[in-house]
Amino acid sequence: MRKHLGLGVVGVLLGVGLSVYLLFGDELSFYVRLYNTYRTAKRFYSDYEGLARNIAFHTEMEPRLDVYSPATGTGHPVLVFVHGGSWKDYNKELFAPVAMKLLPLGMVVVIPDYTLYPEAGYERMAQEVAAALSWTLENIEQYGGDPGRVVVTGHSAGAHLLGLAVMDPRFLSTYGHRGTEFCGLVGMSGVYDVQAEHDFWLAKGETPRVMLEVMGGRENLAQASPIRYVGTDLPPILLIHGEQDETVPVSIAAGFHAALQAAGAQSELKVYAGAGHTDYLFAALSEEQPRLVMDLADFVHRCSGASP
Repeated sequence: MRKHLGLGVVGVLLGVGLSVYLLFGDELSFYVRLYNTYRTAKRFYSDYEGLARNIAFHTEMEPRLDVYSPATGTGHPVLVFVHGGSWKDYNKELFAPVAMKLLPLGMVVVIPDYTLYPEAGYERMAQEVAAALSWTLENIEQYGGDPGRVVVTGHSAGAHLLGLAVMDPRFLSTYGHRGTEFCGLVGMSGVYDVQAEHDFWLAKGETPRVMLEVMGGRENLAQASPIRYVGTDLPPILLIHGEQDETVPVSIAAGFHAALQAAGAQSELKVYAGAGHTDYLFAALSEEQPRLVMDLADFVHRCSGASP
């Protein structure tokens, strides 16, 4: 069975983590913001009337997805968000604030789950993400979305899995789809080159054990990397990365962007000065006009031809 933490359990765990860092202080701000995100997500997930919860996107897969629809209208552009969490943490409910921020901008928002480590490796995770993307293309019109204007996004490990699902032909083609059916792809703080990420952590004196196990060992790091599958059969791509990211270095995004451009793909890289791995996500919840939300909205509307 999938280890799926409900919001109540997540809240308890975050409370414990918060207490620990109140004692030690090193990463207190991260846990404070994460706890506040949890509280915001819980309220919105419980109260929003336009939410279709826990939809099965494949008859043989356990994970589910949520669809948030604007209160009125049809034919809206669609944003699919694949969450991160080091391939082992979090669930779709925690990211309800993504929908809370984007719904007022006239978007349908889809947030899928995928099976986490240690119950799954990267291939199963990417296959589930591809199934969720395919379900969206085939069914989103029933929820007020336009299947011709679907933008897919992911953060961190979610960006890694999204990149594989869209770019590695082993995945989307299983369901009769291809990457060019999407209006655009947005990768945020993504692990596009797993070998480079592995070497980054080794240089810091740490062995990324979970990552190695998720990828099936060192011999699979190249095969498990989206950068290996760069080509021209892709939608427009926007990469967003924090300049001060100490989890996934910005050099990985820069290398991926360069590879995409060299292959003739349409790619844009935005580096947020002074930002780390997750802080620009938290800032998007508290600021009136957060840069991330504005950049996502601009990309979605430019890509889909929708009015802002």
